[in-house]
Amino acid sequence: MMELLERVESSYIPAFKTMLMDVEAALTEAQDVRLHLMPLKCRLEDIERVEFSEVKPFLLPLLHVVCLIWVTSKHYNMPVRIVVLLQEICNLLIEQALVYLSPEDLLKGDMEESLGKVRMVLGILNTFKEAFEERREKLHTYYEPGQEVREWDFNSTMVFVRLDTFLKRLEMVEDLLATALDLMKLEKIEFSGIKGKTLGQQVLDMYEEFQEAYKLFSERTYDCLDLTNMDFEQDAFGFQQKVEDIDRRLGTVFIQAFDDASDLEHAFKLLDMFGSLLERPVIAADAADKYSVLISMFSRALDHARLIYSRHIQTELKLGSPPVHKNMPPVAGALCWARELRARIQVPFDQFRRIPHLCVSVPAKLLYDHLDSFSLINLIFFLWYQEKLYADWSQTVSEKSQYNLTQPLIRRDPETKLVTVNFDPQLVLVLREVSYLSGSRLGAIPPPAAEIYSSKESYRQLAANLELMVNRYNKVLKTVLEWGKGLTEGAQELSPAALKKSSQSSHFLPGVWDHISMVMDDVHDLEQRIQKAKNNVEEIQTIVGSWASPIFVRRDCKTESLLSLEDCQDRLERRYSLVRESGQRIHLLVKENQSLLLADPASDIWKAYVDYVDEIVLDGFFTAIECSLKYLLENTDPKAGLAPLFEVQLDLVIPDLIFQPSLDPGTNDGFYNMVEGLLNDIYRISSLVPRLAEHSGFLHYQVRGCGAPSCWWQ
Repeated sequence: MMELLERVESSYIPAFKTMLMDVEAALTEAQDVRLHLMPLKCRLEDIERVEFSEVKPFLLPLLHVVCLIWVTSKHYNMPVRIVVLLQEICNLLIEQALVYLSPEDLLKGDMEESLGKVRMVLGILNTFKEAFEERREKLHTYYEPGQEVREWDFNSTMVFVRLDTFLKRLEMVEDLLATALDLMKLEKIEFSGIKGKTLGQQVLDMYEEFQEAYKLFSERTYDCLDLTNMDFEQDAFGFQQKVEDIDRRLGTVFIQAFDDASDLEHAFKLLDMFGSLLERPVIAADAADKYSVLISMFSRALDHARLIYSRHIQTELKLGSPPVHKNMPPVAGALCWARELRARIQVPFDQFRRIPHLCVSVPAKLLYDHLDSFSLINLIFFLWYQEKLYADWSQTVSEKSQYNLTQPLIRRDPETKLVTVNFDPQLVLVLREVSYLSGSRLGAIPPPAAEIYSSKESYRQLAANLELMVNRYNKVLKTVLEWGKGLTEGAQELSPAALKKSSQSSHFLPGVWDHISMVMDDVHDLEQRIQKAKNNVEEIQTIVGSWASPIFVRRDCKTESLLSLEDCQDRLERRYSLVRESGQRIHLLVKENQSLLLADPASDIWKAYVDYVDEIVLDGFFTAIECSLKYLLENTDPKAGLAPLFEVQLDLVIPDLIFQPSLDPGTNDGFYNMVEGLLNDIYRISSLVPRLAEHSGFLHYQVRGCGAPSCWWQ
């Protein structure tokens, strides 16, 4: 085209040359801009691709590319262009943040989750601003040595004008959500003390007022992050005014509750219950004066702890040992007491450290610093007391342990002959002390005590087996009847040789476990034999007790019936059969007891034992006969008013009146003869069992000495 214009010598040649030069310059500039902005495109795509919460690692590389564009580009290193570029980046971050926050649901969803998102966005955007300032200060590092440095001399507000407005709105939302989260705690605040119910109701009313005020935001449909929407700012301003009123009332409630706190523990519980509410400016101003009171209460608690310690030491000097909690050994108990007393200082002292000092007045700080030093002195003193107590115990425990391990296993009472396990209480005390102290971190356990404690399971088994053996043996001595003592070698004081060895054996004697096992087997065998013999005697008593029922009774056991004479013989035979079988069983049981007790039948002690059982059988016969006779007496007693037991008929045999059966004493088939026959039948049961005591000279338990029923027994 230029050649054509020159050939025709057109008047448009100068204008066309100027336009051509402009086009070539614009093309060069466009190519330069494209070349340098292409790397920026990748960085921006990375930001758009990820969720906003993951953007932070990409911000510094993004600004690094912007700095390189400023330094290397010939046509884009102008403030006006770089400012526009940075503004567009800010707009991109704002758009991404809006997508992440979802403004429509920000104040309607979970407060804690929404507050976390807002703070996340604030952190990222502020990080971007900080990164910008950092790159701005280090911009000279991007130039080669000798190259002219061009700084970003434009005002940063030109870049962040929209971002700062957005951050301000975000901070307003953050403050609103944080305030709402703080006031949500009002629902769980409960007070104790005299005014507790009244104060709790006041706080509950405040909580309901807060809920009503915050409900406005959940009912609104506007975008709280829309910078052109002023309705949100007006609503937020009204909400903050309502919150300030609630804060003032909460401060008054806190002061009343603090004044009502009975002690330091309740005061700290009140502080923990209010928590972050005390950091709110209005409430903090009201609560500031109470910290000096709290420190004064702590000072009194220190004085009380010192008084407790003085009394404890006086009691220890008086009793010779420190008073401890129930069921605790002396040293571990004293150390536990010292730790508890130290905790009375340490716990409130640690709670003091968690109090925000911004609310504490200057005089209170000075007093706090004084108590800080005083508390440390007390804590150091209690630590010294604990260490001294532990050191004294460590010096004596070895000697006591070695002495107690040399003592005999079993000890016998010379009067009662009972035996006890000689597991010395001092040795038990050592085991208990080591058990409590092993986790105290006060120092190393002395080797002898540690060695004993390492064998605690063996000692436990040893003591348990010995206790079992001793209890069995003492049971034999205390519960078995007098006849059971001395009948056998095993019953004669638990094998004197075994007991003598046990009384001389110490806890560490070689073969002690074998000896204990042997003696336990002997005692167990003895106990079983003695118990079986005792059970046999009890069975004999049960057998003879079964005889104690009348042989002859009224017909059909009716009170208006006569004595049943028709089946007398059958009843008598059944009773005789029962007694005979019982007698055989009794003789078998006595013979079994002889083998159980390893007794010599010819020995005097066995004869004495047989006499004892013989008396049981004799008493059984006496009771059985007495029962039958008593039945006859009671049913023939005219004063009892019972129906007749016997029947006698009066027949008219002209010219005489005759009784059937005859009432004449000398008549063979008369009434007296019949009654005497019944009595003899009753007495005769004692002759059915052979006498157990053969050495008495009697064959059975009935002896006729004078021909009368009264001479039936011996």
